[in-house]
Amino acid sequence: MELQVLNSESGSVERNSPAGLDKRRVQEVIAEGSLDFNEWTSLISEIDYVFPDDIEMISLVYDSFLAEFPLCYGYWMKYANHKARLCTIDKVVEIFERAVESATYSVDVWFHYCSFSMSMFEDPHDIRRLFKRGLSFVGKDYLCHTLWDKYLEFEFSQRCWNSLAQIYVQTLRFPSKKLHRYYDSFKKLAVAWKEELECQSDSTLEFESEFVLDSEVPTYYKDDDISCVIKDLLDPSIGLARSKALQKYIFIGEQIYKEACQLDEKINGFETQIRRPYFHVKPLDGIQLKNWHDYLNFAEKQEDFDWVVKLYERCLIPCASYPEFWMRYVDFVEIKGGREIANYALARATEIFLKRVPVIHLFNARYKEQIGDVYAARAAFLENDTESDSAFIENVTIKANMERRLVCNKFLIIEKKLLTLSIV
Repeated sequence: MELQVLNSESGSVERNSPAGLDKRRVQEVIAEGSLDFNEWTSLISEIDYVFPDDIEMISLVYDSFLAEFPLCYGYWMKYANHKARLCTIDKVVEIFERAVESATYSVDVWFHYCSFSMSMFEDPHDIRRLFKRGLSFVGKDYLCHTLWDKYLEFEFSQRCWNSLAQIYVQTLRFPSKKLHRYYDSFKKLAVAWKEELECQSDSTLEFESEFVLDSEVPTYYKDDDISCVIKDLLDPSIGLARSKALQKYIFIGEQIYKEACQLDEKINGFETQIRRPYFHVKPLDGIQLKNWHDYLNFAEKQEDFDWVVKLYERCLIPCASYPEFWMRYVDFVEIKGGREIANYALARATEIFLKRVPVIHLFNARYKEQIGDVYAARAAFLENDTESDSAFIENVTIKANMERRLVCNKFLIIEKKLLTLSIV
């Protein structure tokens, strides 16, 4: 097999023999920071082939690549596989933890992490906690059904009926690609329990629809409320009272499903137009970008801040290279009082995804100025250094105007304090 390796004199990638590929030259080329995405992936392929058992060399290239492209979940998985072959389980867990920290809203990352936990973790509680943790981030992703399916598979293997009853309701809380299939499974589970209760009773139990008018049934169902219903449903000591618990369980599932269906009808058009939900350096076409803007416009009008934030984070996986999505995300959460979220988004945009894009640094400087963070505003301008003469002049002008505003604001603050003292 012919390999591309690093030329020891120029540092470029060329066709050669494996002997030319050494750690020193790899380190030098990485330090230069000149590799584009395709050159990175070629280098990784070569390292995988030439040094399949050298965890030090493997870690060098994967750590460096994923620092530049942290949303490439496939490479996190390849890295974890290398660690699984050559290291202990705790080292694999470290990679997965770094992966979910870098790509927190990636369903695929959580799916693979939870799948790994199912095969390697001894304590079922640890596995269950990991599923719950992942779904707390991606449970409102339209494509989260892969993670729900894996979670159901795990609980079936444990024969944990309490958890299964909970999960089947949770799968109905928010629209997903398999919402209607989950409702069918929910109904089958309810029918199985109904048949079990009828077999245990001397007479056939009546499940009448009039029950839904019972004043004890709330209009909104918290997880704790549902847990209490399921506890009664699975408690054989309460006898026929279990039938009432089952009626509540069925009613709650039906109501939650109806609400999810209403939202599903509104967002289905947006979802079907998302052709690339994953990250890639290739640009998206105009139709895809417009669809994301339209989807976000719709979501922002809803009264679910948590969902909108998660939709933005999901959008920023395929649209990570587009400053306009980062900027509108910051503007939205700032208006809603989410300054911590805004600052975290700007940190990722300026330090990782758009660090060589001047417009995001200027936006960051203006934002920091508006919130009164003078030092951060000045630092943002320093990060926007450019070799272009015209851009340099423009930046100097913008910074000078900012400094003038900061001085004026400082004098206004002093004047207000003096007025306050004179009044007193």
